[in-house]
Amino acid sequence: MLLRPQTILAAFGAASPRNAIGAKGVQLYAPGGMFWSKKAMILRNAPYTIENPHLGQIETRLQFADIASRARGERGFMDGLPIVAYRVREGMTGYRAADRMDPEAYPSRIKRTFHTAEDLRRMLEVKAAARRAAPPRF
Repeated sequence: MLLRPQTILAAFGAASPRNAIGAKGVQLYAPGGMFWSKKAMILRNAPYTIENPHLGQIETRLQFADIASRARGERGFMDGLPIVAYRVREGMTGYRAADRMDPEAYPSRIKRTFHTAEDLRRMLEVKAAARRAAPPRF
């Protein structure tokens, strides 16, 4: 679930436009398969792919939209699901985007964190040197 800060900020007249919620949103989700977590819910930053999806993600979203729009207006249930959800499930089963990203090329696999240990060491050296070189304040 994407929590939107503008829901709270709207009361104060400072709401963000709807198309900008991804960058400022926070996700709330259940731990699911993380059996080691004792938390009932987990908060995390929304992934950058909300606003900047990869080619394969765009293709998959378009496939989903096409299937759902073809099923628009159908009523009833099939296999325990609303008919539109059933059509989407059937249409998306086995779908693989032509331009999907190789799992080994995912940015999170290449660089696990925003700053590597080497980046942090360099930053520490630069900031410590700048602090030593700064004139004293009176």
